[in-house]
Amino acid sequence: MEIQRQIFIFSEDITLVRELIGAAQVLAEGKPAILSALVIGGSTSVEQMQNTGVDRIYRLDTLPPDCLVEDIFQTLWGLTREIKPDYLVIGATTAGRLICGRLAARLNTTALTDIQTIEFDAQGLLIRHMVFGGGAQRLERPLRQPVVMTIGKGQFESQAARSEKVAEVIPVAFTPPETRAILRERRELPPVSVNLAEAKRVVCPGRGIARREDLTMVEELARSLGAEIACTRPLSEGLGWLPRERYIGISGAYIKADLYVGLGVSGQVQHTIGITDARVVVAINRDAEAPIFKQADYGIVADLYEVMPALIDALRSA
Repeated sequence: MEIQRQIFIFSEDITLVRELIGAAQVLAEGKPAILSALVIGGSTSVEQMQNTGVDRIYRLDTLPPDCLVEDIFQTLWGLTREIKPDYLVIGATTAGRLICGRLAARLNTTALTDIQTIEFDAQGLLIRHMVFGGGAQRLERPLRQPVVMTIGKGQFESQAARSEKVAEVIPVAFTPPETRAILRERRELPPVSVNLAEAKRVVCPGRGIARREDLTMVEELARSLGAEIACTRPLSEGLGWLPRERYIGISGAYIKADLYVGLGVSGQVQHTIGITDARVVVAINRDAEAPIFKQADYGIVADLYEVMPALIDALRSA
């Protein structure tokens, strides 16, 4: 009888968990495998995970009020020793990357971060992932198990509730960490309803946008295209014009859109690594030497304040 593979996944982001399940199904190679997931939250979180192909849901109702997500490490470590997984698949969030590194150290193995593709050939598993902050890719063949990896949004297909399999729900208790940071303050971020990883069309303003009020023209162009609005990091974290969830790049979102339109985007590698998988890249920039043109399928060297109104009028006419 063939021994079933054990695959264990975790992310505090429930929407990312579904994409991790997609990666886990690739790791299973179409063979029988036992897929387990640790979920933080009550019945609503569990219901979202049912019928997605998971065999076991380890449910942790909530974290203590003064704890950070990474404080779940000791609980995860206990489950890892119990499950003895062949593959540990962790969401590439800030906390997830911290947890992945600690688990890999405890297991005396390598942490493979920011996975892009998972393949199998005659010699076994092949992993392609980003290194040097997204500036390069590395192809690796893990030679020992467990294989510990992180995967970000937009890399694998999200698994909706479509399996007839009903997961076994197993309550788990929170294990306090051996050492921990102290949470002094928690501030709520304004709600943002955007999922750039699943957007088919994306309009992305960069530093070529002179004033915040000019974003209304960007919004009008996005509506005309039926597109989501993204941005470069300076517009989000530097100027605060758009929420952090909308910026594309190494520590932001990665997109696989059919169309990406860059408006005044210079094209630094920290940003363009996030649009590598876009099918068609259109760049508008008055600087003919802007790096974005090296990655663009179509480039317009012109003042975006002249091009945007013309594009909007043309789309309306069409």
